[in-house]
Amino acid sequence: MKMNVLLATDGKPHSDKAVSYAIEYSERFGANLFIVFVVSPRHGEDRDAIIKYGMGVLETLKQQALEKKIPVTTMLEAGNPYEATLAVSDRIKADAIIVGTSGKTVLDRALIGSVSEYIVRNAKCTVIVVR
Repeated sequence: MKMNVLLATDGKPHSDKAVSYAIEYSERFGANLFIVFVVSPRHGEDRDAIIKYGMGVLETLKQQALEKKIPVTTMLEAGNPYEATLAVSDRIKADAIIVGTSGKTVLDRALIGSVSEYIVRNAKCTVIVVR
């Protein structure tokens, strides 16, 4: 049975290494790759613009995976990024979750929280954090 790998991305530059790693990992292990982008607009942000941006990110990443002949499924979810990522992980029965880290300081994480850290602490499967 093929592994299911979940890549959680926000499409920002700090996630580029996680994308590359997820594609390599999926190719190496012959895994199914699932890519999730969570729409979670902050106060004052344009939800429609974020949805459009997320769909563009997912399409670009899907094409990268398909070029390597990796079976890929993309998902645009709404909600809290870590809760939505963990819900998708449970739904697809992920064997591994791959996330990037923004490189924020300890103080930043203490004040605003870290999606990656929350996922590491609460996921039911292996979590790979790529810096």
